[in-house]
Amino acid sequence: MPQQLLYLHGSGYTEDSFREQVRAFPGSDALSLPGHPAGQALGSVQACAAWLARYVDWKRAGKAVVAGNSLGGAIALRWALDRPDQAAGLILIGTGAKLRVSAEIFSMIDDDWPACIDRLVSFALSTAAPAELRERAKGWHLLVGRDSTRTDYAACNEFDVMDRLAELRLPALIIVGAHDQMTPPKYSTFLHERLTSSRLVVVPGAGHIVMAEKPVESNAAIAAFLESLPAPSSE
Repeated sequence: MPQQLLYLHGSGYTEDSFREQVRAFPGSDALSLPGHPAGQALGSVQACAAWLARYVDWKRAGKAVVAGNSLGGAIALRWALDRPDQAAGLILIGTGAKLRVSAEIFSMIDDDWPACIDRLVSFALSTAAPAELRERAKGWHLLVGRDSTRTDYAACNEFDVMDRLAELRLPALIIVGAHDQMTPPKYSTFLHERLTSSRLVVVPGAGHIVMAEKPVESNAAIAAFLESLPAPSSE
């Protein structure tokens, strides 16, 4: 494993969305972004990437592999672009190089909170997702609240590094659920075609939070990717 393996959640979620990965990879850390729920949510992907860079420096444990879902993947991409000196690899899960958010989602959050949480969760999961996971996902939104959730989606809506992907030369694993409604597989295909050292895994029967819905398949892909990375430098 790299010196650091970190996980970053998606919009309106918490570190609990990576529960199964923390269990599977001892020594890895799932982070909750500011405002999820403690503190103030950061208003841009760039600000979140700077926060992540400070965390990596604070840990003083060498370079990191960052796994991010949705907003978390956007943060990971921006962090790797801004701080290539910190980045050993990327695991991009249900995300994209541009994350335009539909007006419907903003209207739901503004006008129908918390009743809209059921719909937000339905967008994030396949129809076959277990009831227990649906309840957990609802709990993330309730804990984080409307303001931070909306801030997250607004940050996603402004995010676009489509023209900068060629700058990234580090290894990348791209995982997407075959039934992802929020960042359909074409987003991941776009990343894979432009990140020269990437591999793409499409998980059947899974939605947007594929790592929580299909942890066995996701963790197998992550383990294989980590095994393929060069050993950390002793410097």
